[in-house]
Amino acid sequence: MKKPISLSAIVLAVAVLASCGKSNKKDSNEGAETLADTTSTGTIVTVKNFVVAETDHYFTNLMKEVPVNTYNHHREYSNIETQVVIRENQDCLYSHAVVDCSEGATIINPKWDKYSVVQVFDENQYTFAVLYPGDSIHVTPDMLTRGNYVWLNTRTEVRPENNAGYADAHKHQDAYIIKAKSNKPYQSKGFDKTSLDRVRDSLLMQGPKVRSWRAFGTPKVVAPEDFVIAAAGGWAGLPKEHALYWPRIVPQGEAKKSSVCSKITLPKAPLQYDKGGFLSVTVYDARGWIATKKYALRDHNAVKNADGSITFYFNCPKEKNNMDTVDNWSMVIRLYVPETPEKGIAYLENLEKNNVQIEVVK
Repeated sequence: MKKPISLSAIVLAVAVLASCGKSNKKDSNEGAETLADTTSTGTIVTVKNFVVAETDHYFTNLMKEVPVNTYNHHREYSNIETQVVIRENQDCLYSHAVVDCSEGATIINPKWDKYSVVQVFDENQYTFAVLYPGDSIHVTPDMLTRGNYVWLNTRTEVRPENNAGYADAHKHQDAYIIKAKSNKPYQSKGFDKTSLDRVRDSLLMQGPKVRSWRAFGTPKVVAPEDFVIAAAGGWAGLPKEHALYWPRIVPQGEAKKSSVCSKITLPKAPLQYDKGGFLSVTVYDARGWIATKKYALRDHNAVKNADGSITFYFNCPKEKNNMDTVDNWSMVIRLYVPETPEKGIAYLENLEKNNVQIEVVK
């Protein structure tokens, strides 16, 4: 039996910050009448069905780009024109695929010596597998909490960032393998776009309070409130064992202006650097979309301070480690491959405890 997302729990959590995470076991074909009211423009989106609707939105759009069971590879870093998913970044090259698992499908990430992950999640946006180089998985419908399709959110590192590094990354992208026994195209569930956009915008306003380690993964590990808010502002995020995200530091006052030079200094993070781990800082517009050309920086490429910390600058063209922003910008700090989730969480929470903020440069 499939286990669709616990809609009542999510609504309750968003309303009163409850922490209940139970999920009723129902058949995946149930729920059409429980998702929301239907009008001539499609099924109306509410907080109850937002995660399913947002996932359907991305699945449907990708089907317009490539056939089912086929990767859409980005050969360059995401930019203003090519971004597909909210809050993409310049950490890796992205590849996306929707896979028909109705008769079983095998996903393979070939061996490689750099950072590469194939994240596998279902139509409820529950991540149940993350494949590193040399890993594989055979996916069957009973492994999914809804439907017969999965999304592959695949990240491929470019290192070094030169022609040889890009060529090596492109070669690895082309080596990812999808073996599916069925190739039925994904069919849109028919959600109303206007209400989807409205609910997403309302949830984005709550983004800074999300704790990412409670927002991504399986039904057993996510907290309903964080899960639904993160689906609006960080859809397709990795579970805490693989990455941690910190959107809670936002510019205040004069620092919100793109005409004002500001900075933030971050200490060295507890990451598995020998396994490709890294820290990155990415800036977006207020809604979480890439809005400038120089919008991200990784610790691999940043100039470090004597103590190993890094000072990131914003709108300071004469400074090293500089990024450009628009007015009312937002920021996400990412930790890939933490030494342990606990150490990574402690690092991020210490930023808050120590009042690490974006400061205006006088």
